[in-house]
Amino acid sequence: MKNTLVFLMLFFILVGCSSKTISDFISYEKIPLDYSLENAKNDGLVLYENGNITSGQSIWDLFIEKNRKNEPCFVRLAFYYTLVNQNISPELYEEIKDDYPVLYIQDLSFDGKTYTLYSVEYGEEYITQFKYLIPLTDASPPSTATFIKREMYVLVNSNEVTWEQIQHGMISSRFDDYIRHRIVYSKYTYKE
Repeated sequence: MKNTLVFLMLFFILVGCSSKTISDFISYEKIPLDYSLENAKNDGLVLYENGNITSGQSIWDLFIEKNRKNEPCFVRLAFYYTLVNQNISPELYEEIKDDYPVLYIQDLSFDGKTYTLYSVEYGEEYITQFKYLIPLTDASPPSTATFIKREMYVLVNSNEVTWEQIQHGMISSRFDDYIRHRIVYSKYTYKE
């Protein structure tokens, strides 16, 4: 309940980064279960399809511009995933294929000092806060990758971390190596 109140306070006081304010969006609680990819596009969300931005780049750019001026701002993000049958065993594919496509909505707000990321997944409410939103680049992916560069904005609590450190922390067996983070923007440059 406390988290909901914090979110609702942010919901009504933050100014949007485009011509829309947070109150111009349908309230998070009223997003219908059948909310679709087309709805997200029509409603002006920053949209990612299978991890790559496909709509709303100008809205994201306005968010970053206000962010750099330490102005309070808000952006609603939509992450749409389809099941791509690559490197998945036939058994796993059969088990999970009915769960796709899936659309996750997240609200990212900045009050001038702190970033708050709000989402609801499978009925569970998540509110996470971070100190920094930093740009990072993965410019040397493995040779098997389908992309040559990945530009990201990542929420973290230290503005001195690198993408390599974050990746190391994700695969390390040492718990202390993990760096708490959330990727909220990604743009791929694919191989031709």
